[in-house]
Amino acid sequence: LNSVDGFVHAPTWRVPKAQVQVQAPTPSTSSRLFMSKLDPSGRGLMRGDSNIPGADSDDRGAAAIPVRYLGKGERAIIRPGVVMVAPAHESSHFLMKSAVFVYAMGLDAYGEHVTRGVIIDHPTAFTMGEMGGGSVVGTLGNNILFRGGDAGNDSALLLHSNANIVEREDGSDSEPIGNSELYEGGLSAAMEAADEGDLDPETCKFFFNYVQFTDKDIENILQMEDTAGDAWCSCEVPADFVLNSDYGRGEAWGYLRNRVKQMIAGELGDNEDE
Repeated sequence: LNSVDGFVHAPTWRVPKAQVQVQAPTPSTSSRLFMSKLDPSGRGLMRGDSNIPGADSDDRGAAAIPVRYLGKGERAIIRPGVVMVAPAHESSHFLMKSAVFVYAMGLDAYGEHVTRGVIIDHPTAFTMGEMGGGSVVGTLGNNILFRGGDAGNDSALLLHSNANIVEREDGSDSEPIGNSELYEGGLSAAMEAADEGDLDPETCKFFFNYVQFTDKDIENILQMEDTAGDAWCSCEVPADFVLNSDYGRGEAWGYLRNRVKQMIAGELGDNEDE
């Protein structure tokens, strides 16, 4: 378990669940780029360009990206490292047509168990260098900033797939996220490695704010199934799918929706964890 800015990363669990037991936190340093608080806020969204094979089709390119389906509705598995895919009837501003990568679960500053994630296909019109206030410079400053959600008090976080970014004296350590082969944090080391040519900038992605769910929120949204059987579902995807910076708004959502539909119909095989 790790504590980041008072947030205790907890074990995974399948929802709904009445109670989650979390051990006492161990000291750790913050991997946030700016302030990291829990007050909801946020504004603005823009659109990017498409770069997903088969994203606008029910079949073409559907086998290009491996997707592991982990169930829908109350049977969906929610844990760090999975992507939550919204149903077509989801109507909230940030969550409609969203694919949410879950990067942490644990206790917030108020002792409540929460799940945090970032919307992976909600690009802004700005680079991290333009919006980072001098926190991100050099090669990584040219990376597009994505709108992660509506919570976080205008904070930002870095996700990347570079296991070689290790803890440094300045505390810019990276934290692994489940079995996703993705990591959070390590900004200073990532900037240095990118500037030296030892790190591909495309293996890093920046998010402005995040989405946050309480246990009750998770339970409620997983129970929201329409008459056609459409509901929130979860799946596992490759790290580079999450880190893709060429998404337009809702594009990853559309691709995963098509893949899940095919799996449920038996076209690609059902890999749901029982």
